[in-house]
Amino acid sequence: MPSSLFKMNSFATWVVRSLSLLNLTTQHMSQAPLQSVSITSHSTSFLDHVTPIDGFFGQTFLRENIPFIDIPDSNIQEVYYYRWSALQRHLRYTVPGTGYIITEFMQPVGYAQALNTIDAAAGHQIDEARWFRSQIYDDDYILAYTRGPANSTQYTHWILDAMFRRSQVNGDTKYTTDHLTDMARLWGYWDYTYDTEVGLYYFTPNWDAQEFSLPGYIVAPSGGDLQYNGPNTYRPNVNAYMVANSRAISLVATQAGYPKTASKFSNIADQLEHSICKHLWDPDQNFFVDVIRPNNPELTKVQGREEVGLFPFRFGIGLDAKYANLSVQQLFEPQGFFATYGPTTLEQRNKYYAGTKPGGACCYWNGQSWPFSTSHVLKSLATIYRNGSSSLSAEQYVQYLGIYATTQHKNGVPYVAESHYPSQEEWSADGSNHSEHYQHSTNNDDVITGLLGIIPRSDDLLEVSPIVPQNWTYFAIENLHYHGHLLTILYDQDGSRYEVGPGLTIYCDGSKIFNCNSTSAQANLPPSQTSVGPAPINIAGNPIGIGAYPLANATFTFFTDSPWKAIDGYLFYDSIPDNRWTNYQSPSTNDTLQITFARPRNISSVTLALFSDVARGGGIDVPARLEIYGSSGSLANLSGGWLLPNDRNTFSFEEVETQFVGVKMFRKPGVWVGLCELEVWVQPDPTPRYYAVDALLTGASVTTDRDSDATKNCAVVGSLGRGSVVAFSGIESLGGNATITLSYLNAGRTAAVEVTVNQVSKGNLNLKGTGGNYNSVAMTVELAGGRNFISLLGGTGNIRYETLDVKML
Repeated sequence: MPSSLFKMNSFATWVVRSLSLLNLTTQHMSQAPLQSVSITSHSTSFLDHVTPIDGFFGQTFLRENIPFIDIPDSNIQEVYYYRWSALQRHLRYTVPGTGYIITEFMQPVGYAQALNTIDAAAGHQIDEARWFRSQIYDDDYILAYTRGPANSTQYTHWILDAMFRRSQVNGDTKYTTDHLTDMARLWGYWDYTYDTEVGLYYFTPNWDAQEFSLPGYIVAPSGGDLQYNGPNTYRPNVNAYMVANSRAISLVATQAGYPKTASKFSNIADQLEHSICKHLWDPDQNFFVDVIRPNNPELTKVQGREEVGLFPFRFGIGLDAKYANLSVQQLFEPQGFFATYGPTTLEQRNKYYAGTKPGGACCYWNGQSWPFSTSHVLKSLATIYRNGSSSLSAEQYVQYLGIYATTQHKNGVPYVAESHYPSQEEWSADGSNHSEHYQHSTNNDDVITGLLGIIPRSDDLLEVSPIVPQNWTYFAIENLHYHGHLLTILYDQDGSRYEVGPGLTIYCDGSKIFNCNSTSAQANLPPSQTSVGPAPINIAGNPIGIGAYPLANATFTFFTDSPWKAIDGYLFYDSIPDNRWTNYQSPSTNDTLQITFARPRNISSVTLALFSDVARGGGIDVPARLEIYGSSGSLANLSGGWLLPNDRNTFSFEEVETQFVGVKMFRKPGVWVGLCELEVWVQPDPTPRYYAVDALLTGASVTTDRDSDATKNCAVVGSLGRGSVVAFSGIESLGGNATITLSYLNAGRTAAVEVTVNQVSKGNLNLKGTGGNYNSVAMTVELAGGRNFISLLGGTGNIRYETLDVKML
C-alpha cells in the first residue's frame, strides 16, 4: 500500500481509521474535532473509552471530544455519557464565518430566531459545551449573539456571565476582552426593562421562559392570555441574571485594562444585588419571591415560593446563612419542592400548585419538574455547599444529582425532554419529532464542576473540590480540556483501582504533576495554551432552505426525505427525529446526491455522515461502494467495507477546483442508502475579499450576470428589496479602522443601503446608478478584534453585489 496516499490537512487533525482504496489518491478517515492542534497527544488512558459510548451514534466525535469519568454511581454516570450524545445532536453548522450554533430543539420551531437560535437557555448551552476539547462550538455560538444574527432579547438570559465563566475553562481571555464592547452593548439592550425608582429589572414570566407561573395565576386565576404570559414582574432570577452579567463585564474589563468600566459595572451589580435582597427577600417566607409590578405601589410580595427563588445563589447572591440556609431547606420539604422526580417549579403547599397539567400547551411552571430550573438549582446547591453557609451535606447534593439522573430516563434508558411529572415516571411535555433530547439544561457541567469539583479559574491554579459522599472510595475524570491542557484527575483511596498510588493524583498532558491523600487539591498548571489557528469552514452548509445555495438534488429521494436535509447543518442519526436524505425504495442499484456551490471552489476532501438503521430493523445501510466526483471528473472511488455507519467518514484527495460535488452510492442487496450530512471542509481564504454569493442572504438570491467577472461562473447577488439583508461574516481583524469597498451594479437611480457592523448601524452607502457596469463605493468603519459581521440592509431590484473588500487602516 502506498505510503503517501494522504496529504495531512494543516487546519485539522484527522485520525486514520481504515483504508480500502480503489483510487490511490484517496484515503478514508474518520473525523476528529475541528481545531488546528492535535487533541489526542499527551492524553492518558486509565479509563475505558469504548464501552461508555458504545450505544451512541457519532462515536468518533464523542471519543475525541469529551472527558471520560469513572464514579461509583452508575445512574449518574450513564446519564452523563448520554447527555454528551444529546448535546452533539444540537450542534448545527450554518454558513462559513458564522459557523456553529447550538439549538434548543432538534427540529426547527416557529418562534425560534435566526438560524433556529433561542436565547433562553443559551447560558446553559455555553456552560455544557465549554468542556468540549474543540472550542469552535462555543466560539461560534457566542459570536452569533454578540455580533451575529442571533437575538439576545427574545428571552432573559445570563449569556455574558456564561461567556466569562467559559473563559475560565479554556483560559482564553483574549476572546472575551475582544468582546468587551459587545458585552456592554448586549447588557444595555435590557435598559428598557429597568425600573430606576425600585432599582430592579422586570419582565413578563412568559418571556422569562416561565409561562403559566405563579404571577399569572395570581392576577388571572380564571385563565386566559394573562395567566399564560403573566404580568410584568420583578423576579429573583431575572435580576440575578443581570447581576451576573454585570459582574462578568466588570471582570472582563479588569482583564482588558479598563478600570473605570470595571468599577462602573461592579457598582451596578452591587446596587442591584442590594435591591434584590431589599425588595425580593421575604423574611416571612424565608425565600426570594416575585413582586408583581402593575397596581402594586407598595411592592407587596407574592405569597408562594417558586423554584426561581433559588437561582440567585448560583450567582453568589444571598450566600449569607440568613438567606441560604433557610431557603435550601425547602428543597427537602415534602410540601416544598421535594418530589420523586423533582424539584417542583412551585412549592407543593401553594394553592396553585399542579402535579399534572392539561393537554395543549407544553409547559406549566406551576409545578412540573423542569431540567432548565433543576440545572440552576444544582449550581446553587454546589455554591451554597462550598460557601459553608448552610447545613447542606455532600450526601444531600448527590441525592439531588441522583434524582435529576433518575428523572432523565424514558423506557428504562437515559433521555431528556421538556418537562416531567413530579411524581409520575413520565415526561409531561414530550412531543414526537419535537422534544427528543431537548437541549435546554445542563447536566455534565454539574457533574464536572459540582460533583467532581473542577472549579474553573482565570489563573493557572487548578482547584479541585469535589462534593462526594464520604463512602466513595474512588472517582476519576480523564482527558479534561482545561486552559489548553488535557487533565486527568484520579482519586483512589487505597490505590488499587487505578494503580498509580493512593489518594488524589493529577496528570497534565500525560505527565503526573500532583499527588496528595485528600480528595481536594490545588495544583499549579503550566501557562495556558490557547493559541490556535483559524478554524476550517464547511462550504457545503445551507441553513436557508431549498432553492438557496449550495443547491442539493438527487436522482431519487424517498418522499419523507429531502436532499437539502443532507446539507442543512443538522447532524444526527436518529430515526425520529428525522433529518436525512435516503433513496429508500429506489428501483436503481445506485443513486447520486449532488451539491452545487454558488461559485467554483477549491476542495481536497469530502465528509459523509452515513445513515444506517438496519440494526434498528430498518432498510438503510452504508453503501456497498461509492464514487465521488466534481467538475473535472472522478475524485474518489471506494469500497464500502470500511465505511462507518452513523458517523462521519472523510475522504481526502489532491486539491481540485469544482463547481459541484456528486456522490454516487451503490446499495447493498435488499437495502438502500442514506446520508445525514455532506460536509466540505476547507481552509478559510486569507485574502481580505469576501464574495457576496458566500454571504448569509435574507430576501436576496444568487444569480448570474455575464457582465461580472468577480467569479469564474459570473455569480452575483441580486433580487434585493427593502427587507433584504446580505450578511458577510467571519471578517477577521485585529481591531481598528478599516475601509470596506463594495463592488456593485445599479441599473436604476441612486439608492441607499444601510451598513451594520456587529449589529450596530454605521450609516448608509449611497449606491449611484452605474448603468450596465460594475463600480465600487467605500466607507470607513471600525472593526473589533476577532471575527466581524458586516451586513448590507435594503436595496432595490436594480442592484447586484459582487464582492466586499476589507482593508485595515
